[in-house]
Amino acid sequence: MPIKATVTQGGPRARSDAIRNRALLLKTADKLLAERGLDLTFHELAAAAGVGVGTVYRHFADKNALLGALIERRFEAARDLLLAAEKIEDPIDALREAITRMCQLQFTDRGLWQALLTDANRYGPLANDILTPVSARIADRARASGRIRDDFSVTDFAMIYLFTGTLSQATGPVRPELWRRYVDATLDGFMLDRSDRRGVSVAAPTETEIDDIIAVLGKAN
Repeated sequence: MPIKATVTQGGPRARSDAIRNRALLLKTADKLLAERGLDLTFHELAAAAGVGVGTVYRHFADKNALLGALIERRFEAARDLLLAAEKIEDPIDALREAITRMCQLQFTDRGLWQALLTDANRYGPLANDILTPVSARIADRARASGRIRDDFSVTDFAMIYLFTGTLSQATGPVRPELWRRYVDATLDGFMLDRSDRRGVSVAAPTETEIDDIIAVLGKAN
């Protein structure tokens, strides 16, 4: 998705400045999107980039044009991650790797998480076009192995992303890797062969951590 930008008038110096400013704004917006999510404003972007808000408006028609391109790039990066997992020879290992890598990616990028799960009406069709075909192939191959429940569906990918992504927003400040425990347990629950059940890789939260997680949730609400 190309980002609509205005045509810069003037000589080589003006065009050079415009190119540099646009690159700076894209880099800054990308960082803010990962940290803050889809709610970033042009005023926040301008302040973070150290330019006037008018500079932002000269480069980008509106927020949707800017975010749309950045979100599409994220979906394409996620597809590359899934394609890499698909190449794993063992179908169950491929499934685990695909889901775990995607959960890790959305944990580190709030914008991706929101685009996938909390703003699905806007970005859902694009996510389906880019991500669903490879996810479906991974799910089909895992079922065909006979080692996973035959009712496992590609839609289970989205549900696992949903609960781990939501969970990680609260547990991240307390124990960043805690989401892995629940991905491990969920995937083990689909396995038919005991040898494919790996157990959980992360310890349960302590009572103190539970209190801290609840405090994080309280601040968010």
